[in-house]
Amino acid sequence: MRTTVATFVRRDGSKIKLDSDPYAIMKGYRQIRLNDKEAGGILLGRMIENSNDVIIDEITVPGLLDKRNRFSFIRSKFVQSIIFKKWRTSKHTKNYLGEWHTHPESQPSPSGTDLKDWANILRKGRFEQNYLIFIIVGQVMISAWEFHKDDSEPYLLHLQDQP
Repeated sequence: MRTTVATFVRRDGSKIKLDSDPYAIMKGYRQIRLNDKEAGGILLGRMIENSNDVIIDEITVPGLLDKRNRFSFIRSKFVQSIIFKKWRTSKHTKNYLGEWHTHPESQPSPSGTDLKDWANILRKGRFEQNYLIFIIVGQVMISAWEFHKDDSEPYLLHLQDQP
C-alpha cells in the first residue's frame, strides 16, 4: 500500500503529495559521495478531481542514454514515449507533472541552468495543466518548485512534512 511521505503546500493552499515509492527511489540517488553523479527523471501522477491537489505516485529513473556527471543530468528524448504510454494505459489519468533531479548539497536550490531548463520545458513541453513541478533532491533535504506558464520564475513550495 502506498502512503504519502512528503507534502508540499502550494500558493493556493492545495497540496502536492509525494508517495513513498517515488520518494524512496529519489532518496536512493542522493549524491552523498564525492564521485556520485547527478540523477533525475520525470514526475508522473494524478490531479485530484474537484481539487487542486496533486499526487506524485511514479517517477522515471536515469536510463542508459541519459548523460550524467557530478553537476549535470541530461535525460534522453526516449522518456517522452513513457509519458505517452502512461497517459494511454491509464485512460488519461496519469499525467506528466514535471521533473526531478539531484544536487550534491544539503539543502538544494536551482542553479541558473536549472532555471533556464525549467523555463524551456514549460514553454515547449506538452502537458495537460498550466504548470509543472520541479523537485531537487539534496543530500539531506528535498525541495520542490511550482512553475506556471504565466510566471517569470518558479515558486518554492513549503514542505509541510517529510520523514
